[in-house]
Amino acid sequence: MQQTKRITLSLALSLLALLTLYPDPANGQAEALLKQAEELLEAWRSPQADEIASRLVRENPKSPAAFDLKARVAFYQGRYEEALRSLEQALAIESANERRQALRLLTQQTIDTVKKLKRHESAHFILFLDEDRDGILVPHVLDTLEKSYQAMGQALGYFPQAKVRVEIAPDAPTFKAISDLSLRDIEETGAVGICKFNKIMTISPRVLVQGYRWLDSLSHEYLHYAIVGLTDNKAPIWLHEGMARFYETRWRRPEPSRDGEDYLTPANRTLLAQALEKNKFVGFKKMEPSLIYLETPEEVQLAYAEAASAIDFIIHRRGQAGIRDLLSELVKRPTPEAIEKVLGTSFASFETGLREFLKGKGLKEIEGSRVRKLKVKGNQKEDEETVELKEIQSIVARNRTHLGDQLWERGRIIAATQEYQRALQASPHSPIILNKLARVLIQRENHKEALPYLKKAQTLEPDHVGTYVQLGRLYHATKNYSEARIVLEEAIQINPFNPTIYRLLSEIYGASGEQDQAKKAKSTLDRLMRAR
Repeated sequence: MQQTKRITLSLALSLLALLTLYPDPANGQAEALLKQAEELLEAWRSPQADEIASRLVRENPKSPAAFDLKARVAFYQGRYEEALRSLEQALAIESANERRQALRLLTQQTIDTVKKLKRHESAHFILFLDEDRDGILVPHVLDTLEKSYQAMGQALGYFPQAKVRVEIAPDAPTFKAISDLSLRDIEETGAVGICKFNKIMTISPRVLVQGYRWLDSLSHEYLHYAIVGLTDNKAPIWLHEGMARFYETRWRRPEPSRDGEDYLTPANRTLLAQALEKNKFVGFKKMEPSLIYLETPEEVQLAYAEAASAIDFIIHRRGQAGIRDLLSELVKRPTPEAIEKVLGTSFASFETGLREFLKGKGLKEIEGSRVRKLKVKGNQKEDEETVELKEIQSIVARNRTHLGDQLWERGRIIAATQEYQRALQASPHSPIILNKLARVLIQRENHKEALPYLKKAQTLEPDHVGTYVQLGRLYHATKNYSEARIVLEEAIQINPFNPTIYRLLSEIYGASGEQDQAKKAKSTLDRLMRAR
């Protein structure tokens, strides 16, 4: 989730505010330096901006504007204590400045958060997270980001010189404090990560009831980071979000699937099919300044699908080189002119061509697919089963599922199976009911009967972690260890805090002769059980 235009506007306003703080001593050079520094900082070229800020502080030691700039540069470089000191110096000179006070609050909140986090490093990334609660994430985070670094470097030709800073918030209030994303942003628009202030920020998957594709999200935010670097932060939101969605799985799928549409989930396909039928799209203009301002989860996901399809369209027209050329052109000219330069057509024709491109895909609604809403855990741990029941739209199916759950908890497996089957008749496309039915069938060792239900659930909702865990149990029980390993390792990409994953993996690795992997899985399992 990127907020490029919002940042641009904020910095532009900050620049105007800073310039007014100079008493205009015909100091045109200072004003020019301020503008240059703001542009560099906006493009995340903080070392060059730092040189200018240091010079302005030396030459204008009583200017709050110079200290503001110095603070902002330090903040973008992760030197939060230094940023706070510069802000205090600026406030000592002039305290009545709301922007300065807001930045001071953000800086203090960030300091309070980060001082509790442990630092980890890889070749190209610096990671901060809560070691006690989220330490098991470290190897997965760094491995995913390094794979993204290489994959996107090869695709786009961009390799950041400095290590990229990544902060994983351990809870929703902390995430809001450092990113300014609210609970509504998380649950309604799926904004679990943001690339802002020259760093990547995400929320721990532990915080969400059913987890989320947290590793894809990290890769998604890294794409935003690369796009800023490649375009001096001049790319429009549709291009940002389109590229981030289109490429976010390349770290785990170096080659796209045969149809080349990894970026379209069943819900995305359905939303696009409906938009084509009704001729009702979000439109690129409405995506500005950020997708989080769209009204519904469906509108947000349709915007992602449109934007990612635009990237697919450009590649279809010009190949991978077309994306590189477009990013390069955006540094020199506005988006419409860059599109015309690269594709040889007007921006209006580009949008029309995109609609025709989508029509040519033959997209159809997928019955039962839906936009998944995230749920942050409350202060009192919310039961996952309760959350799932609320997601079943049919009242009859919900009631029968609830009865099935009660019977299952009492050990009445056959009766529970019958209730789940009745629930499925009332709601035949519910991944939740499909999973519950498969669970009891696996428990009864009816593996062949359970498998089609799980495959259907996986097709309808490929991000539901329960499906992968149940598939892992099924394949483990039938000694199909290769398939079990695949689905369980994918389950880690959604909810790495489920102990069943590591219990099964430790046995599978051991049976496959991978003793080191088996020990790591067992160690993670022990750590999770101790934390309970």
